[in-house]
Amino acid sequence: MKETCITNIDSLLKFVKGLDDSHDGLRLWYRGDDCSDRPLIPSIQRTEQRIQVERYMTNDFYIRAHQIMSNPPVKHNYAAWVSIMQHYGLPTRMLDWSKSPLIAAFFATENFAVHPSTDATIWVLVPDLFNEMMGFGRCIYPIDADTTQEMLLPAFKHNHHNPELVDRILAVSSIENNLRMYSQQANFTVHNSLKRLQDICPDDILYKIVIPSDKKEYFLESLRVFGITESFVYPDLDHISKDLRRFYNI
Repeated sequence: MKETCITNIDSLLKFVKGLDDSHDGLRLWYRGDDCSDRPLIPSIQRTEQRIQVERYMTNDFYIRAHQIMSNPPVKHNYAAWVSIMQHYGLPTRMLDWSKSPLIAAFFATENFAVHPSTDATIWVLVPDLFNEMMGFGRCIYPIDADTTQEMLLPAFKHNHHNPELVDRILAVSSIENNLRMYSQQANFTVHNSLKRLQDICPDDILYKIVIPSDKKEYFLESLRVFGITESFVYPDLDHISKDLRRFYNI
């Protein structure tokens, strides 16, 4: 896979504009990662132990969350439940993507102080072409579509009702009424396969941008100039406080 090294915001925007032109206006999705070597697989697949306990974990979450939520989703709305799990940090079979390259750059660089010597990455996916390659046609399904619900069924039950959806990956749009997802311009890929995206995607569907480790802090500070701050990406009181402490240097 080809890699493109980017050292400043201007170069990032020029590269993205070139991709947009070459794909004739097709949608582009972006994913930021603070480690350029991390494979493109969902968090539930990062260890064998997680894969083995997925169904137990999702059902336990459903039981416990249902007891404390004032308006929980209906039991078989798997998309809504997995979206909630993803939102609150439970490992799932979904990967987060954003429609914004600047949001992806923020996620790639926000922890520069934790991993100062690790190069960061922004992945770029052409979701329409990806779904076409996967046999779903050149369109983006909503996360609550029947096909998506069937894709998520194995996360909750042992048997898969549709064998045609085994070993497949689907790009879907978020429709949840959630301010954080809205700010992050969130979308997802749903993984019913253990294959890594970088192993199955041709060069015209998936691109890799590398941000050198010594440029990560510069990127983060540049993004703040554009208003891409913690409280913008995470719109809650905790992150508003963090932004203000940084602004007033206290």
